[in-house]
Amino acid sequence: MCAVLLLAFGCGGDSSTTLTVSPGESIQAAVDAASPGDTIEVMPGDYTETHQGEAAVRVTKSLKLIAKSSSSEKVRILPGPGQKHGILVEPENSPDPGAGGPADPDIDGIEIKGFTVEGFDNNGIWLRYVKNFTIEDNESIDNLENGIWPTLSAGGLVKNNVSYGSLDTAMWVEGSEDVRVIGNELRDSVIGLEITVSNEITVENNEVFNNTTGIGLFHPAVAPLPPLQPLERNGFSHVINNDVHDNNAENLAPPGTEAEELPPGIGILVMGVDNNDVQNNRVENNEFLGIGVVDYCLVVAGTPVDCTVDPPEVEDVKPELNRVIGNTLVNNHGDPPPGPFQDLASDIVELGGADNCYSDNVIENTPPLLPLTIPSPLPPC
Repeated sequence: MCAVLLLAFGCGGDSSTTLTVSPGESIQAAVDAASPGDTIEVMPGDYTETHQGEAAVRVTKSLKLIAKSSSSEKVRILPGPGQKHGILVEPENSPDPGAGGPADPDIDGIEIKGFTVEGFDNNGIWLRYVKNFTIEDNESIDNLENGIWPTLSAGGLVKNNVSYGSLDTAMWVEGSEDVRVIGNELRDSVIGLEITVSNEITVENNEVFNNTTGIGLFHPAVAPLPPLQPLERNGFSHVINNDVHDNNAENLAPPGTEAEELPPGIGILVMGVDNNDVQNNRVENNEFLGIGVVDYCLVVAGTPVDCTVDPPEVEDVKPELNRVIGNTLVNNHGDPPPGPFQDLASDIVELGGADNCYSDNVIENTPPLLPLTIPSPLPPC
């Protein structure tokens, strides 16, 4: 009897239900009808929601949202009139300061799997105030602000997604804790992967290429959110075993954004943040800089800033206690762009940092390109 009822109700007292959505039907209607813990399966086809919300699909409860995509048949979510975001997961009543009214607790448990989200003016898949989440096997295409963006969230897995065509970041982890970013392909955007005001983010086995900057661990001043408190919690990212190559794309960020002045050709940039590990990555064919560990006030989006005139809210701007170990750097800094930092073109540079260390990094350039590191030698671990 349990096997007969499994699809509808589960076993062992589990009362969750599976709802199926087919082409011509509304994903949002199924989400609205579902109860927390339910699964929504979406059959292959193109889906354009007709409601007037800012997000094509807004989820305000714990659900499994599963696209039954295959290599030949996708579930595509496309923008309808006035829709700026593809999939947005957030509590019904926002905990944002100043939102007014009582706030709902964070959504506990969400799975988004197998969707192609394409062509939205802002964000592809956006999570706010969510814990214990999984974003897996999705595709974000030409979502013009951020492709995949977990923010103000915790305890998540972002795995095996493909994201490209964003004018800010292909993937941005912001204001979040304990998130694993594993096995994603992040390309053809201004920034492949950005991490800001976050704690204990693991970035492993991703391929990041054809961006302006590959991976950026950035000072809290570049994010609109306030830093985590106490300030010592901002940092502790682990960037391990990633392939970061050919990040030389023209910067197409909109005017007035923090990303606008990033020069092309940067592999991994640690800017003004502390206690991060950059280990065992392959960093190749980035024409300006392989790995940079730099002071926020000396390099802010590619431009020197006088922080005595315009100090950031978080005054600690030096990168400290970062470890750059066991990376392989191949054919970087071969064609740096003109600008105020052209003379810093190298495989590894530290600028204005303190108590950082560098060991067992292998540099291979053909033909030989000097300098390999700035300064030389760098302090060992």
